[in-house]
Amino acid sequence: MYDVKMVHFEPTQMCQASCPMCDRNKNGGEVNQYLKDESMTLEGFKAAFSREFIANLDTFFFCGNHGDPIFAPDMLEQAKFVRECNPTINMFVTTNGGARKPEWWEELAQVVSFVNFSVDGLQDTNHFYRQGVKWSNVEDNMAAFCDAGGHAKWTFLVFNYNEHQIEQARMFSKILGVKDFIVKKSGRYINTANLQKKDDHQAVFRKKDSTRLSPPKNPKYRNKAIDEDYESIVKAYGSMDKFIDVAEIKPKCMQKKEIYVSAEGLVFPCCWLAGQVYKWWRPIEDSQEYKVIQKTGGFEKINVHYTPLEEIMKGDFFSSVKDSWDIHGVGQGRMNTCGLKCNVGFDPFEAQWK
Repeated sequence: MYDVKMVHFEPTQMCQASCPMCDRNKNGGEVNQYLKDESMTLEGFKAAFSREFIANLDTFFFCGNHGDPIFAPDMLEQAKFVRECNPTINMFVTTNGGARKPEWWEELAQVVSFVNFSVDGLQDTNHFYRQGVKWSNVEDNMAAFCDAGGHAKWTFLVFNYNEHQIEQARMFSKILGVKDFIVKKSGRYINTANLQKKDDHQAVFRKKDSTRLSPPKNPKYRNKAIDEDYESIVKAYGSMDKFIDVAEIKPKCMQKKEIYVSAEGLVFPCCWLAGQVYKWWRPIEDSQEYKVIQKTGGFEKINVHYTPLEEIMKGDFFSSVKDSWDIHGVGQGRMNTCGLKCNVGFDPFEAQWK
């Protein structure tokens, strides 16, 4: 399909947090019933990714579709293996930062290019979204990583309850030694089931009470794609569904030459296609992705523990996804996820950083 230069790898499905907009749980409540807390072992990792393959990469990203990478028992050793195979590779981790001992973070600082800490507030607010994440751990671990020479980035997801703390958090990040402070404008105020825009998000807290997560009031912290582009598209096409049916697709996986590999070993062109398989609010069999996987040979055909990586990328599933980009109409075979995430004209993901 293409010569891979970037890998998104999710080493584990485990996480201590219950973030209400994460597919790991039901709006912050019960854990997604389809997840089994899988983690890829170091042995499985080395079997999946050959030294030659890693040596040819530009970027290796330890990510989290459902889990947090730092909970993978072998993550640090996996990172060391990547660095050994490719000394100049750009390798980074995204995490809530609330686990492991400071000594572990000091060691990680010597291996990765940077760590992106997802911290959405300060001591009194971070836990509103990052439920289950202990602030003292986050603070200690960020400090340990920075003090050991690590390059830290702090990504601050803005809601109405924490927007007043942005500048205070930015100042605190400098005290800790964080190199980059990034304000993130959430692109998740779209209902993935019906593609309708929503003004807030239902959240369930661990104490069983509930609340609504609302976007910030200040326009400069809001997502332009959702606030403005969505309305323009619906006005022009009648609905987001009709737009997705015909929109030009410029696949990000092709542009970045990337793939996603899950903790189970499943390989997809991107994390968005992978994430559609395990939506807690519907049977797995109802997803378009599941149907295409079954039609093209089943899950073993896209699992690196059963099928070599190169063979997967040249296989029927990847080909079917690629062929769908030129089809008009989801009902005729266009991948709905590709139409939503990689169209030309509506991109709330990229708008998060602008």
